[in-house]
Amino acid sequence: MVSQSRSLTNVLAALAAGNVALAALDGHCPPLGPVIPAPINPSAHESVRQAIANVTDVFQNLTAEFDSTGISIAVKSIHEADPLLELHHTPVTLNPNGTTTIDSQTVYRLGSISKIFAVLALLQQSQVKMDDNVVDYVPELLQLKGETDEVNDITAVRWNEVTLGSLASHMSGIGADLVYDLASFPTDWTQVGFPELDASSKTGCAGVLGLPPCNRTEFFRDFGKRHPVYAPFTNPVYSNVASVILGFAVEAITNMTYESYVKQSILAPLSMTNTTIFNGPEKDAWGFIPVDETWWGSTLGYEDIAGGFYSNTADLLSFGTGILKHTVLESAKTRKWMKPLSSTSSSGILMGGPWEIFRSNTVTKDKRLIEFYCKSGNLNTYNNELCLIPDYDLVITILSAGPESNADLVDLALTKIVQGLLPAIEDAGKAEALPKFGGTYVDDTTNSTLTLSLDDAPGFAVSNWIVRDVDVIKNYGNFGVLSSSPEDRKVSIRLYPTNLISGCHTAWRAVFDIGTPEEIAQKEANSFWTDASCNTWGAMDRLTYGFRSMDEFVFSLAGDGSTQSIDLRTFRVELKKA
Repeated sequence: MVSQSRSLTNVLAALAAGNVALAALDGHCPPLGPVIPAPINPSAHESVRQAIANVTDVFQNLTAEFDSTGISIAVKSIHEADPLLELHHTPVTLNPNGTTTIDSQTVYRLGSISKIFAVLALLQQSQVKMDDNVVDYVPELLQLKGETDEVNDITAVRWNEVTLGSLASHMSGIGADLVYDLASFPTDWTQVGFPELDASSKTGCAGVLGLPPCNRTEFFRDFGKRHPVYAPFTNPVYSNVASVILGFAVEAITNMTYESYVKQSILAPLSMTNTTIFNGPEKDAWGFIPVDETWWGSTLGYEDIAGGFYSNTADLLSFGTGILKHTVLESAKTRKWMKPLSSTSSSGILMGGPWEIFRSNTVTKDKRLIEFYCKSGNLNTYNNELCLIPDYDLVITILSAGPESNADLVDLALTKIVQGLLPAIEDAGKAEALPKFGGTYVDDTTNSTLTLSLDDAPGFAVSNWIVRDVDVIKNYGNFGVLSSSPEDRKVSIRLYPTNLISGCHTAWRAVFDIGTPEEIAQKEANSFWTDASCNTWGAMDRLTYGFRSMDEFVFSLAGDGSTQSIDLRTFRVELKKA
């Protein structure tokens, strides 16, 4: 008679196989990040060219009815001089003060993409740590006065707990804004139920709709009247004021105006000649100005630090390329910067500083998790996105403005670009990696061999791994003398790059995925959290012998970039490429 536990196991396995999504294709669990090197020459691949043609068709269909809205989209690999994709739509109805033809030089207002610059400016300061308390640099915050004399955790921000990093990642708990207070705008708000207010409850400034821009003095006069939303480090709450305060910190640290520092240390090195902060371009004719647009040329005063920049497609592509190529920030700091700092109530969005990090496992054939480091920007009818994809060394820019422009349009455009282009970029990377790293490697002296191949799953598949007449894959269970795992489970081995390079050598790491797809699916079905079986981060570098890890593979490259050999470090065997 079959036991109840055996029956339950079989039922769970059947249900899991049919209904549970595995971590990646066939249950593989690659490390987070690139699974093969990004293609160096993606535009040369037919798959990419066809994808570009398809995205172009989608763009033309999307913009066909846009009579007054302009939009520019572009995609660039940091390894190529020209964009892979660059598309612009010039509407029929134009503002006579603006450009007559939209192209890569056409200036738009950026909105909150501006926030990236304040964080980058602080990261460039070697003596500053993002864990530093903000009042170390902006002590005036401790003197803020509340709306009343009542001071407690509900009415006043705990400024001595607010760090630079919390402001960068929207984790400070402070209020979102000041200049957009409805009370300051000349409308009878009592008609919708608000009480009548005296002048002390109004900022009297905004920079738009006939109000003068707010200055620094007015900020410190009024922001203390805003209550905190949370205590610091409780929950992310989007804040424009946070970026303003970071800008004040930049000025205190550098002893320069914010505008002067950003121009000198970010814009100039990246040749961003058409990007401005507190003022628009030299000529309105350089910009796209939608008909009846009232925010072009207006200044928000101090809040321009958070959302007032002007720029164009060419400059933003240069900016994104400079970040990914470590031109304006050293590589270690850049890697740290391009990481999440907090979670949100959406499982698909994490927060960085100030990155909005989208996560998806539906884009490529291998179904692995990919992170997109993006920053949106919305200012009246201007709606934009800058998105960096470190796994593929890609920069995406979307700039738009006009009556049909909104955040949903930008999200749709980004989705169509990513879904249309990334599978082809993945194919291009594989097409470049296969002749370089793929194939069979042998050492006749020790009777050792190994084969690397590509399929739809992530990374390189490792097969025919023989060392000194021993089949490593079949005997993998025998290496786990310190493990309680069964020795007879199926093992699938994939190889992934680490980006550790020394001269003509580059290190990769193998991941040993244990179990059949059905067994892995059963683990997923038995767990309450997503991807419960995907624990590669905790399993790498575990099996060692003589201080060397069994999962370390070091390729030796020739001058032309082709692979000559693989050093199996723990086995102390070097295999030549056949």
